[in-house]
Amino acid sequence: MVRMRGWEYRTGLGGGRVGVHQLLTQNRLAAHLHLAEGYVSRAYCIKPIEFYLETRGPAHIAEARQLVMYLAHVEFGIRVSDIARRYGRDRSTVAHAFKSIEDRRDDVGFDMMVGQIANLISLRQDPLFSDWRRVAS
Repeated sequence: MVRMRGWEYRTGLGGGRVGVHQLLTQNRLAAHLHLAEGYVSRAYCIKPIEFYLETRGPAHIAEARQLVMYLAHVEFGIRVSDIARRYGRDRSTVAHAFKSIEDRRDDVGFDMMVGQIANLISLRQDPLFSDWRRVAS
């Protein structure tokens, strides 16, 4: 098993058997999450590494982190506890991020930005990931 920023990848080498499809699914989901981090960091003019700051950081970094956590949950179905672990936050902080983003989506400009990023990263757009909703279960 290999651990990387809050995610576990079972390699089958002493960590249990994992089918090729499951490993590919995990890797594809991780790739889409990296895309989300990239697009959000670009929209907020920050470095992707800043999502992982131990402190809150400046307001624009905290807002960007809230958005990427929101997209991880809404677009990819990643569990709150897994998102919290990945970004070094408490589950209640992640839940607060979801509410903050939902409240901000009343702003038409912000909602358009979120929608555009969601379309770019969506698993529905990935022809090799037709069973995307099953992955999050």
